[in-house]
This record gives sequence, structure tokens and C-alpha cells, in this order.
Amino acid sequence: MTRHFVDWRQLPLSDWTACLERAQVHASARERLDQRAAGRALGMVFFNPSLRTRASMELAAAELGARCLTLNPGQGTWSFEWRDGAVMDGAFVEHVRDAFGVLSSYVDAIGVRVFASLKNYAEDRDEAVFSALLRASRVPLINLESAFWHPCQALADGLALQQQFGAQCQQKKFVLAWCYHPKALPMAVPNSALTTAARMGFDITVLRPEGFDLDAQVMDYSRELAHAQGGSLRISSDRDASLAGANVVYAKAWGGVGAYDDPAREQAAREAQRSWRLSTRDLALGDDPYFMHCLPVRRNVEVDDAVIDAPRSLTQAQAMNRLHAQKAILEWVWQL
Repeated sequence: MTRHFVDWRQLPLSDWTACLERAQVHASARERLDQRAAGRALGMVFFNPSLRTRASMELAAAELGARCLTLNPGQGTWSFEWRDGAVMDGAFVEHVRDAFGVLSSYVDAIGVRVFASLKNYAEDRDEAVFSALLRASRVPLINLESAFWHPCQALADGLALQQQFGAQCQQKKFVLAWCYHPKALPMAVPNSALTTAARMGFDITVLRPEGFDLDAQVMDYSRELAHAQGGSLRISSDRDASLAGANVVYAKAWGGVGAYDDPAREQAAREAQRSWRLSTRDLALGDDPYFMHCLPVRRNVEVDDAVIDAPRSLTQAQAMNRLHAQKAILEWVWQL
């Protein structure tokens, strides 16, 4: 059976715990080179830009002894069609069934990044593009961020939280705080940050303006997961009350559901919330909280410089943890 890595929801909690432990081992190791994946090859296909994900996965593969090949469709390779039955008389030159069939004969796993379309909500929620790539690949597929999920970031964030709190996350307050952004952004990172906090048993508040809720199915799943781990989940638009007593504030912009069916209405609603920028005044309401953000961040638009650069900002630790997390994920996929 092909060991795909799609999202943590599809795996037992024991796999999350095991990968978190392996990531911690890599974070603590004095010697970074480990040849346990010698002789293997990893292919990566980036339909969208990347800095941390690409760099950390290329280095993770190399430090485990594997070779790595990175492709960017439409930039040096053919552009890919993913829909079954498509009449390919337009811009797309090669179907993913053909392309990923070929790649599957060259490499031992394929990492894929493909963002949300922000045009078709049902397709994005159902991971229509990533699912087409799963069907086309004959080797393990690794989700390097899809329409709704970023499991690599989730593991790195989990490691950052564990490094600060150990196993004592219950009764700690985690605030996932919506921030203004000049563009509508996907929900993959906030969905993943939310489920990570739930998996670790935090008391979670999703702080957002009215009209910027996350997906209802994701919220229901996260609420059940949090309760099972001794935590809780609530939703609020009251900034001061939500930030009061916070132990962690995770800032992230995401587009409202209106981005899909009425982008002009969504943009107008988002522009009305320009004041939703995280400041030191906001963090002062918390209990000396840690600040988190996945990066890249629009400084002084989403978050003030003084917040990102503060001593309790974990943004650089989160980024460094991406390398350790990618190693643990490759080990899981290849059963090393």
C-alpha cells in the first residue's frame, strides 16, 4: 500500500506523536547528516511559490542522504492539466496522469504544493487538484500545502509549542487571530494551526471579524478533537476579550467564504477591517504570550514590527523547525 502523506486528520494520533518525537530528536541532534535515506530520490512539484517549504524539504532530503529534484510547472517544465476528460486545446500542455506517471518511475516520493483556487469552494474543500495528483502518482505523495491543509507547517508548529510548554498545553489559551491582508488568502495554514492546537489540548479562541469564519466542517472537527484532548474551542469577534490572558497568539490572514462567490464583496469586507493589525498593545492583554506566524508576513500590515521582533516571537523557531519536521515526515513516508 502506497504511504501517502496528505493530512494529519487521516492518520491516528499515534503517528502524530511519533513524528513529533522524531522531529524533536532531529532538533536536538548535534550531527545533522544522517544517511538512512541513501539511494532514495525525492521529486517536488511546486505549482505555487515557496521559500521555507522548498528549502527545508530539499535540505531534509539531502541530510537524510536522498537526492532531490524540484520542478515548477510552466516555468521550465510544461504546464499541467488535472481534470479528467479535459479537451486539452488550451494553455495546458501535459496531463498530470502522464507527468506524474513519468515522475513515479524516477523517484521514490513526490512532494506537491498546490494552493487553493479561491474560485470554487467545493473543489478546494474537497482537495480536487491534490486528489487528482494522488490518483496519478504511483509513489507516495507528500502534501507541501494544498487548498485546505499544510501538514508540514502543522508539525513544525506543534514542535514549537512543545518546546515551550512540553506536555502541559491543557488550560493554556491559544488564540488564532485573523489579521488584515491586502489579498484574500487560503485557509490551509489557519486550518492546520487550529487543528494542531486542538490536537495538543489547548483552550482555543478563533478571533475573526464577522463574515470571516473558517470552514464549518473544519471547526466541528477541531472542536471534537480539542474536547477529546482536554481542551476547548470558541469563536469570537471581540478582540480585547479574546486576547485577554492568551498564552499563545497565532496571527494569520485568510479570505472570507465570499472570496469564492463574490470577490468584490469579500474585498470590501476585508478592507473595512484594516484596523485588525496585531500590535504590542494587543499582546499586552495576554499573559506574556508567545507570538506565532508561519511566514511570509506583511510587516506593519498584518503585524507590527515590534511584535514580530519581540523576544517571545517564535517565527524563526517555527521556520527552523520546518527542517526537523520535514525529516520526520520523510522518515514516516519511507518507513525509515
